[in-house]
Amino acid sequence: MKEEFQVTKERNDAIEFKDNIEKTVLICTNGFQNADIHDAVNMRDYFLKNFSQDYANCEIRMVKLFDPSVTKTHRAKKYEKILDAVIKEYIDKQYNIILLGYSFSAALAAKFQYRYRKYIRRLILVAPIYDTVVNNMIYGYLQYVIKFKKLSKKYGPAVAKAMGRKTTKGMVGLLLSILNSVLRCRSYYHDVDCDTLIIRGEDDNLCTLHALNKAKSEQANQVVYSYKGMNHGILKTVRDNGPVYEDILHFAFNTPYIIKQEITVKDYEEKEKIPSFTDIFSELDPEDEESYKQDQEAL
Repeated sequence: MKEEFQVTKERNDAIEFKDNIEKTVLICTNGFQNADIHDAVNMRDYFLKNFSQDYANCEIRMVKLFDPSVTKTHRAKKYEKILDAVIKEYIDKQYNIILLGYSFSAALAAKFQYRYRKYIRRLILVAPIYDTVVNNMIYGYLQYVIKFKKLSKKYGPAVAKAMGRKTTKGMVGLLLSILNSVLRCRSYYHDVDCDTLIIRGEDDNLCTLHALNKAKSEQANQVVYSYKGMNHGILKTVRDNGPVYEDILHFAFNTPYIIKQEITVKDYEEKEKIPSFTDIFSELDPEDEESYKQDQEAL
């Protein structure tokens, strides 16, 4: 058994796994992309190759929140409009909806699960980000941008081509819009009220243990799967030979396991509360979200 296939899974008997008789869609949002290919492409292809015939009523829909090569798409509010439109599309089609957020968009997914909690049956948070300072996220991304600019100046378009991008423009603006999105949406982690799977690589220095605890909700049945030897690129790097896809698809559609995993089972435990990060850093949110919540609860 390869080391990267070792996984620790929390057990929560309140979460049931059963076949999806009705039409079901897994909507996948992307993370901080430095490539033009969506993070969930390989997972979708894995599903189509191995399960699509027996799960014809199940669908994977990839939502591209922005185009890395188009700077005018780098806006936190635009991310929300794009995701909102796709969710409404499947509500109108009367699908059961399962929402997956990856990296920074995990907070966005939590916000929309709260907004459409009558329709979104399950939530999957892959490498969720909460912190923006204490985990050196800002510093790390700025270092990445500086290095990227130096390489682009030296090698020109070859850098973009090597990374699978059409262009290298807009990196700073994209970073700032992503940070804005995290700050706008991260408080909604606590409002999640559906069955939730949280996935994290043990070597992930962006989805810290602090972020992991902040991504949990006392209102939901949740489990955490931790993968040994994997980092923040957990959804991108497993390609078609990793167990991460199978865990996601099993949680979403109850598909069977093909790849054998070395599993350590851990009973679900309530975590001790820690001081809110918002007590230190204020939220960057121009919208009156509290009024919005009250209006939604009154419906």
